[in-house]
Amino acid sequence: MNTLRNFLRGVLLPLLLCATALSGCAKSYPNESLKESLLEICRKEYGIENVEVKIAGDTLGVYLPFGRLFSTDLKDAIAAGRIRNVESLFQPSPEAIEKIEDLLFALSRVMMSTDVPLRFYVLQVTDVEHSGLELTLTGYLDDIKRVRIWDISRTEYRNRIMHEIHLNQAVVWHGPVRKFFQDLGTQPLDKVRLKYLGDSLSLENLKHLFFDALPPGDASPRAQVEWQIEDIRSVDLDKTGAVVYAKVNPTLKGVKTQKLSKTPLEYLFIVSIFADEEPHVVRIIPFQYRDEKGDWTKIAFPTELQLEKNLSEWRQEFTLEPLHLGTFLAQQLTRRVQADLAADERIHNTFHLIKIGFEYIEQPEPGRFAMNIQAKLRDQDGGTPGRNILLHEDMLYALNLAFREFVDLVKNYGFGGYQQISLNVSDTNVPWVLNRDQLELFRRKEVDMAGLLSSLKI
Repeated sequence: MNTLRNFLRGVLLPLLLCATALSGCAKSYPNESLKESLLEICRKEYGIENVEVKIAGDTLGVYLPFGRLFSTDLKDAIAAGRIRNVESLFQPSPEAIEKIEDLLFALSRVMMSTDVPLRFYVLQVTDVEHSGLELTLTGYLDDIKRVRIWDISRTEYRNRIMHEIHLNQAVVWHGPVRKFFQDLGTQPLDKVRLKYLGDSLSLENLKHLFFDALPPGDASPRAQVEWQIEDIRSVDLDKTGAVVYAKVNPTLKGVKTQKLSKTPLEYLFIVSIFADEEPHVVRIIPFQYRDEKGDWTKIAFPTELQLEKNLSEWRQEFTLEPLHLGTFLAQQLTRRVQADLAADERIHNTFHLIKIGFEYIEQPEPGRFAMNIQAKLRDQDGGTPGRNILLHEDMLYALNLAFREFVDLVKNYGFGGYQQISLNVSDTNVPWVLNRDQLELFRRKEVDMAGLLSSLKI
């Protein structure tokens, strides 16, 4: 999207270059304190309190739940029919851009000055209050180093940063629960009850659910309680509902270190959505209660209802898996090739549909690439078998564009973790396989696309 490309062009690259210039050679952020150091930079220098940091293998991930990610309210714009340019809907708000800049600067400083062998970074900024949409930026540390010494151009560096927009379904389910706890600390309790639960729960029972855990007296009146969500995750019931688990710490407002409960409080929320309505809470199930002696006791759920036993498998708003360079290259190639095809006039004039995507299969070692092809020519009568379309002159033209991107990018990254690439056409069952030696001949222009495919005996 142009808006994201403009952001990468105008802000991201100078920012990362500045960060690398400041980082120096000293390893200022050792392994044992890397997360804490990054959190401290975000908090002290940029006032960002709610960022989450994860490390998976050689991948550093940063997550920022944000209030309004995009300048335009998507739902209002669609409802009002004010959509003139779809791309304008995905222009990050000024506040979001500022936070993204700050986080990228902090992230780059830490990555360039740590003894942790990091190779990739993932920054996820998610709209948790309005749309559930998220912007994810993924990059490779060596690319930052290479553009800094002009080993690759700035344009090529921008092409190597993955930027994607997705809907975070977990955030959609978690939204009413987050809002519930926000209102619980700011709105009159009866208003909260009517807004979220109607008459399904009495005011007295709502008090028991949440405020019996707090110490009595004037030290912590309800109006001074802030509900910090320590953990939130969910599991789908069906397309119209989910169970949301929330672990919260009630604290005094303005004194987040002063917790009012000896242990975090845990709840299950049943969240449902009907027709075009927003998701809403329909039931709250506590994990704890006050017994007859006044002690705080956990509820003994029946075995078949102990959903919390599988919490590690529940959906979270931010998950991080270690990236593999092969997978990163496959994602890049898919975006690059689709952009090439979309901009090519010959492709537009001759194809009714063409999609070429790449994937990397890591096992068994040393791994392999796959090129997945969907294609239909404008003059195709519907009966042309997939294997024959590979030999059509316009398909050869398209494949030449795709394979040229493939061999050049893999060579430029010096990536050798594969032995072959398979061509998978959507309406055929048998892949055709090319090995690295054949691809090297193509890269050196010692064989053309038709010659490369002739070896497959299609």
